[in-house]
Amino acid sequence: MSDKPKVVCEKPKLPTVWLDTSVIIKLTKVERGEKLQQIEVDRLTRLRTLVQELVPAGKLIFPQSDQEEEYVAKRLDPEIHRDFLGLSLGINMKHRQGIFDWQAQLGMEAYVEGVDAITVGVDAFCHGDPVEQLEQARQRNIVIGGHPIRLPEILARRDAANVKVLEVWEQLRQEFVAKKVTYEQQLESEKCGYADALAYKVEEWEKKLAAGISDFWAFMDVQGFLMFRAVWKDLGGKPEGLEGLHKYFCSDYHNNLPTPKIGNQLGADLLTGNAVIQSGDVMDVGLLSIAVPACHYVVTDKRQCDRIKRRGIDKEWGTEVYSMSEIDGLFERLEKLR
Repeated sequence: MSDKPKVVCEKPKLPTVWLDTSVIIKLTKVERGEKLQQIEVDRLTRLRTLVQELVPAGKLIFPQSDQEEEYVAKRLDPEIHRDFLGLSLGINMKHRQGIFDWQAQLGMEAYVEGVDAITVGVDAFCHGDPVEQLEQARQRNIVIGGHPIRLPEILARRDAANVKVLEVWEQLRQEFVAKKVTYEQQLESEKCGYADALAYKVEEWEKKLAAGISDFWAFMDVQGFLMFRAVWKDLGGKPEGLEGLHKYFCSDYHNNLPTPKIGNQLGADLLTGNAVIQSGDVMDVGLLSIAVPACHYVVTDKRQCDRIKRRGIDKEWGTEVYSMSEIDGLFERLEKLR
């Protein structure tokens, strides 16, 4: 069995651009006439013009991902949602967890069969063929999309979880920097991070079951394990159960897949860097780990852009990554599509 499977990741047949939520928020602010620096207004206006021209013309795909978590129930929520929907014509990527799960199952199958190569198709990231979806969307006169969930309990739990995750990550970063943990050392540790977290959650869940405690949210924490256990069993994975799954998730069959690999790289970079981890950084790790391998062009903030290029992630997956301050190169690409 090869321990270093080659992974090929397919992109849509049309040029595809993904924009960070912060860029969409600024596009919305410009549309509302809010004050920004003139150079920023000029770049954002040009970007909107190009996307509004090229997407309806069937020359460019601009997919939404599950970015609503970054703006729902906050200022300009309805306007931001409208811009996302209007610019994309309703073309969506799958939720990042669904993309992770899809790739994990591809890796499991390859692991059990012992193949030397894994192809991650466009359908791992999108609901069907985005080129076909765009063609269908162009035939419609209106764009209809569901509004982000605003259930108070879910929003409160999400916000609390985000705060806790940020605190934990920053605490870890400070500890690792003090211990002089290198990026390479942490990257190696990250490769078993998901497997170890999965094992811990299962252990906690089983303790509650043994104590007769019924906890919906504890069940939600382990539902991924239950699904993977069923898939593992169907594939004939060995060893059975959690032991076998732990070995798979620590293997290169999982960690060479695009989304886990990029997540590990960006996570290790954050946790061993000198910069304080900011509120949007952890979410960016998840979103960029699906955007970079799936799209031809990605626009994110300067810090994330530098991080991606420093680790060679853009080159590995054949993606051009820009920040708004360096976006002229993207404009040149998009102008040629006209």
